[in-house]
Amino acid sequence: MRGFPTPIRLAVPVLLALTLAACDKDLQERVDRLEAELRGVRSDTRDSVDELKNRVIAAETKVGVSGTGKTLAERIALLEGSFGEVLTMKSRDNEMVYLRANLQGHAPLLTDHGTFLVRMEGIDLNVESGGYTVHLNIGNPQAIAVQQFTLRGDHGGGTPELPEDEDYNLRNEKIQAWQETLKPFEYRVAKVLEPFSWSPFDIEIAADTREELEMIRFSMVIENAQLNRQMAEGGGSANQFAHIQIDSKAASVLKTEYGAFLIAIKGTEQSEIATKVHLEIGNPYGFTLHQSRLIGDYGAALPVRTDSASEEEYTEKMQVWSASLQPFESMISSKISSFRWNKTTILIPGPVENVKFLRCQLRVEDVTLPAATGIAPAK
Repeated sequence: MRGFPTPIRLAVPVLLALTLAACDKDLQERVDRLEAELRGVRSDTRDSVDELKNRVIAAETKVGVSGTGKTLAERIALLEGSFGEVLTMKSRDNEMVYLRANLQGHAPLLTDHGTFLVRMEGIDLNVESGGYTVHLNIGNPQAIAVQQFTLRGDHGGGTPELPEDEDYNLRNEKIQAWQETLKPFEYRVAKVLEPFSWSPFDIEIAADTREELEMIRFSMVIENAQLNRQMAEGGGSANQFAHIQIDSKAASVLKTEYGAFLIAIKGTEQSEIATKVHLEIGNPYGFTLHQSRLIGDYGAALPVRTDSASEEEYTEKMQVWSASLQPFESMISSKISSFRWNKTTILIPGPVENVKFLRCQLRVEDVTLPAATGIAPAK
């Protein structure tokens, strides 16, 4: 068999060399492109990391967290904890109420239907269930009747005592450990919370010991409510009379055209010209009363039904007592600020031994709202 001609044998290595050279050139171009893309990726990554670091530094500055001596991952974790704490505090301020057995007074309970007041009246062991019965009392200053609601929260022991150099926040390991010991609960209540009144009721909590109820916190989810049409449509008198026993420890409701306020008598004392009645007025609204007055009647204590032998005798005592009431009108000298209890003193024109009962209403004469906030429109 004869081989290829000499010219062809010489051309084959040349063609092969040219082909290999072209392949090498193409491969080199591809390598160069990949290196350029890799340099771009590295540059973008450095820019992204630098931007992330700058954003972490800015966030640390706003939150007040120090990242000195920590890695970037540790600093981000610390920020996440800070933001979680802020969100928890916001939720607590807007929804949760914290109650303790020895807490005096009332606590505000914020819901999507308005602000209510709640206090704990006591805790008793429930022998049948093995848990505990918690006695609550909710004040409803709204013009709605709450017909069904659910209390959702948790309970546990008191917060741990920390040294003076430690802060009470969710980043503290002791506080975190305490949070993990809290036990959740949920209780649906069918009790109707009537408008402008206090409604006592009980809930059951499956706690093992009394110490697990040192702190109870919950939010109230209203499931069924009905508007009080008489109040909403202006039926009847907007300013209604409140009946107040001077020696009562509970607060009474003063209904006005501006809403319902609370009044609690703190004491009385005799002055040279009249009886001083020290009281507190609770304003659950966002406006301030700059001028108001109490108008009504005062007198002896209300007759007690059990002190009368018959219904006729009790009716006669009530008629005599009602006829003995004397009128009064007293200006409230101090302003009634928003969202708080306000201490004030009024004068009743009678001796202190005759001021045991008040039938009065609150007349509002000057109201102001807080100044508007936000960006002023361009002129």
